[in-house]
Amino acid sequence: MNFDATRYDTIKDTFEKWWNGELKRPIIQVTLDKAAPTGGDFFASNYRKVILDAMYDFSLPVEEAAKVVDDAYSAVEYLGDAIPVFYMRPTGILGGFLGQEFGIDHNLGTVWFKKSCDDIEKIADIQLDENSELLKRSVALTKAVQEHFNGTMPMGLPDFGGVMDIVSSIRDANPFLLELCLEPEAVEAACWNIHEQFKKAYKIFMDAIDIGKIPGYTCWATMLSQEPYFVLQNDFSAMISTDMYDEFYLPILKKECELIPRTIYHLDGPGAVRHLDSIVTVPELNGVQWIQGAGAPGLDQWPDIYTKIRGAGKLCQLFINGAEELPYIDWVVDFLGSPEGLCFICTGKDNEREAFEKYLEKYKCI
Repeated sequence: MNFDATRYDTIKDTFEKWWNGELKRPIIQVTLDKAAPTGGDFFASNYRKVILDAMYDFSLPVEEAAKVVDDAYSAVEYLGDAIPVFYMRPTGILGGFLGQEFGIDHNLGTVWFKKSCDDIEKIADIQLDENSELLKRSVALTKAVQEHFNGTMPMGLPDFGGVMDIVSSIRDANPFLLELCLEPEAVEAACWNIHEQFKKAYKIFMDAIDIGKIPGYTCWATMLSQEPYFVLQNDFSAMISTDMYDEFYLPILKKECELIPRTIYHLDGPGAVRHLDSIVTVPELNGVQWIQGAGAPGLDQWPDIYTKIRGAGKLCQLFINGAEELPYIDWVVDFLGSPEGLCFICTGKDNEREAFEKYLEKYKCI
């Protein structure tokens, strides 16, 4: 792996100041994929696909899969506040732990989970399957990678997915939308049960991670923390009203934020923006991650979002895909009048290094 572990001494302190609202500059993480033929895209990087393939090759012993992770990261360089991370992918994996069938898409670099329940009422009774081969492999991989890197790899919880997203995946979105209107009590029971299963899975993986053997906690959003943290989400919320969100999910969000010491909310796309006013009212929520989505206007077209997030005292995390998006950092900082409380996760290719280094120097991240 291409990372000098002595950098953690500085990066740990930097991130703790950021989480506590004491860092006077932004976090800027720059990950350069030296093998990338074109552009920087956080979600489409080739090394991520290699790691995913190894995770889901059940014929490959977990110790060998850990070596694949190590080799894959040899093609990656970390600048500024960037760090390598490990977590079990993909989004929605909790559904697999609950019995959903799944299949890997090697070209897209993701895994799809299939509908598994024809009755919303049955979801209230679904239990975590501790004999699930996927769950057992996920725990074993978490432990094996932790041991292989011997204190140099931050470890994250699996990307469980959001409670309502899991219900939608298990049930299918169209009937689930109807049942929100026609069977609200059954929907509420289903959502709260998935929350309970989320809590069980959370404990299993927290027991598998030894903070004494890692430089800190992380997750799919590659920040570092000395306390457990997680990115919460409800992408399904783009299809429901604010009243439905507040009735069926906001109480669960509050419980999730009470369970996990540090939390960031994944606000994904224009359809989810209407719920932001409710989201930022949760006292225990530390921050909001904004992703405008494919085809939506750039990061400089959403001033109200930044005003609401930072106005509520929440941290704000954004993605920069490729050097051509670097000016968005200036725009957001200038608009808010301060670089504090901001985190930019940047992805690029090796020949963009100079452009990224200029920004790291400008914001005193090197």
